[in-house]
Amino acid sequence: MKRPSYPWFKNLIWLFACLQAMAAHSISFQNSEHLSIENLKKFMDWFTNSPHPMGSKEQVKIAQDLQETLKKMHLKVREMKFEVEVPNLDSTKFGGKVAMAGLTKKVTGINVVATKKGSENCSIILGGHYDTKYFSQFKFVGANDGGSSTVLLLELARVLQKTKGKKETYIHKCDIHFVFLDGEEAFLNEWNDGLNYLGIQDNTYGSKDFVKTQIKDKNGTKLFDNKKIELVIILDMIGHKNQKLYFTKGSNAKQAEIFIQHAKDIDISNFPYQIEDDHIPFAQEGIPFLHIIDWKNLDEWHTSNDTKNIISFEKIKNLGNSIKFFLISERK
Repeated sequence: MKRPSYPWFKNLIWLFACLQAMAAHSISFQNSEHLSIENLKKFMDWFTNSPHPMGSKEQVKIAQDLQETLKKMHLKVREMKFEVEVPNLDSTKFGGKVAMAGLTKKVTGINVVATKKGSENCSIILGGHYDTKYFSQFKFVGANDGGSSTVLLLELARVLQKTKGKKETYIHKCDIHFVFLDGEEAFLNEWNDGLNYLGIQDNTYGSKDFVKTQIKDKNGTKLFDNKKIELVIILDMIGHKNQKLYFTKGSNAKQAEIFIQHAKDIDISNFPYQIEDDHIPFAQEGIPFLHIIDWKNLDEWHTSNDTKNIISFEKIKNLGNSIKFFLISERK
């Protein structure tokens, strides 16, 4: 006898599986007091599972997972959505295949902010982008370019939430905000193609929106959450196995000097050139910043080879410890 078929039941199972795949999940982590290489590796596995440019369904899922994980770390977490006009890659002008597609389209980005509260009226922002650049020709997972800063910010959020400092330290006095910025990467091939073809700045979408909508000016003092911003630290491409870190031009000289004094087991120095990145919108508002990036190891940059194979988790951990030592150093 032939068994009866229930196609509706199969469809229900398929729908349930899809909903499960889309549901937010926190990333498991080891909850020690120190930065953990094991955690960094788990976070990197999650980040590099698939490409996730701003506006993609994959990026929405990444943002959801990020928030769930930060909540498990007992931080105050906020999602800040924004809508922007970006180049439409479906347009034939940009290599797409839709003849009637417009040159631009609207995309929703998602900045994620997690906060550790301080005791006084000041704030520190630690930020970096968590989107990956779109490439149609190959799979780009951005282990270094996007991944390295994201996993370090996650692990720093976990550790610094547990860290106490003396009264005259940033970690004690100031709110520490971990800001995961969407849309740093350009949709078009080159950084300035958006300006050249469309007259729009096709990059740093998340940091531009964050500064525009979240930073307030009170008599020349820049505030976030009504507290004075003491410093913004932006990280990018910090995990290469041959890591050579720089403070790019414009980074606050005094803060860079203090950072170097407390740095341990990292190679970091001042760089005489400005590099455009997520620190620029903050710099344009006159907010003191440190922009930390490796601009020496570029062979795998924006290629299919930017994978876990080029990453040193030990070096990411060392930078994280240096940031921690900097934040717990006493201030006069």
